[in-house]
Amino acid sequence: MLDTGKDNQNSFKENIMITDDKIIQRGDSVLAFKAGFWYTMSSFLGKAITLITTPIFARLMTVSEYGEFTNFAQWAVTILIFTGLELPQTLSKAYYDFKTEYDNYISTITIFGCGITMLVYVFFLLFPGTIFKLVSIPGQYVHLLFVFVTFTFCQNVFNARERTLYRYKRVAEITFVGLFFPTLISILLVYLLPNTNHLSARLYGFYIPYSLIGMYCALKLFKKGTVFRLRYCRYAVSLSIPLLFHSLAAYLLNSTNIMITKGIMGSGAAAIVSIATSTTHIFTVFSLSVSGALTTWLMDNLELKKVTVIRSGTLYYVGILAFIVIFSILFGPEIIYFFGGEKYAASLGLLPAFLFAAFVQSVTAVFIIILTYDKSVIKTAVYTGILSVICVAAKIMLLQNHELIVLAYVNIVVFGILFFINYFLVKNVGYADVINFKGVLSIILLTAVFTVGVPFIYEDTVFRYSLIIVLLMLIIVVANKNQKKIIEFANRIKKRSN
Repeated sequence: MLDTGKDNQNSFKENIMITDDKIIQRGDSVLAFKAGFWYTMSSFLGKAITLITTPIFARLMTVSEYGEFTNFAQWAVTILIFTGLELPQTLSKAYYDFKTEYDNYISTITIFGCGITMLVYVFFLLFPGTIFKLVSIPGQYVHLLFVFVTFTFCQNVFNARERTLYRYKRVAEITFVGLFFPTLISILLVYLLPNTNHLSARLYGFYIPYSLIGMYCALKLFKKGTVFRLRYCRYAVSLSIPLLFHSLAAYLLNSTNIMITKGIMGSGAAAIVSIATSTTHIFTVFSLSVSGALTTWLMDNLELKKVTVIRSGTLYYVGILAFIVIFSILFGPEIIYFFGGEKYAASLGLLPAFLFAAFVQSVTAVFIIILTYDKSVIKTAVYTGILSVICVAAKIMLLQNHELIVLAYVNIVVFGILFFINYFLVKNVGYADVINFKGVLSIILLTAVFTVGVPFIYEDTVFRYSLIIVLLMLIIVVANKNQKKIIEFANRIKKRSN
């Protein structure tokens, strides 16, 4: 449980860290802002290439080929979550428990995770018929699948280590290069090779270069040592298994949209859902990028017991997420047309609800970080697992007799339930005071109003753009009233950069 007293001198000294020849104060808001900025910029620049090329692939490939690629991509990430056991997510907490043995811990979990991946790979090779029928992936791509999974796990460990040590520029570089060059290579191959090879060109063109970057990260990690200790494995598993069930269940709540749609309605409908999902990444990329800095910043301030700082910081985080979601919904018609063209116009009806579901999920992530810090993630994993099973079953049953929008509605209901469950779990372990729950809930309800109302004005372009202008003017007014605070914060960032 946190108290609201002043931080003692020992706590301050313990949270001073030297990295890259610089002395930094862990938990500093300016440092977290700079980290979030670099994560976000690199992710957006890299993902911008991916998003911009989505309409190119949608036009060069047939609807069926595009559906096959998205199915492979979804399964690749699903298997990565399963075989990785969420081990990289334990690094932020392990930093406090193994400060002098941190690289030994990292080496252990990297070897451990790669070993698990190899075991699953062998299982795939021993039972190809049943497994390939289940995942609907052509057998010739299984080797590519596990090369990607193995080295992406290593990249995730590397990035988690660098984030925890506030080496945000290195994470930015790896993230940008990992998204930029593989996408360019794959688009060139799809463009140059015959139509019959478009699917292979898309898959090999992206996943091989991406895996090479992961191989580089693996070499950097093992350069610091190849220690393997069972006690680190026991520590990691005790923390990661609940996180695995939570993350796998949470991921399935979203990723099963494409899988279930393909199984029930075919590749064409799966492509419609895929376009809506791809456009939702505009928001998802931002929230994931910022949460990379948020996790380290939040855990540092929990360690320092800075309740007031956490309450205001998390509220700003939720507000920024809401801003991105609302404006993404307002520009929905333009976004869908850009990414898919007229043949994917049906995706527009799915976009607002998908965005809102992702928003609620991202807000709930704040509670998960707090529970992870407290090592109290078992209950949230159980609840998320139960609800994910119910969610998948509901989607399978409802989609057979309803339109595609039912997928988003189910997600909204489930993520809404998880939001309240995780808040009460945080409250029960003594951290209710660190979250401004009324403020967060108010922002969510305001975003819900826009989610429901904006689609009714999609056809009235003049009114929609007028609303956008009014909102922008309101933001300018608020910024003007807080001009002194903004300038002061900017000066602090500038001073830290010198």
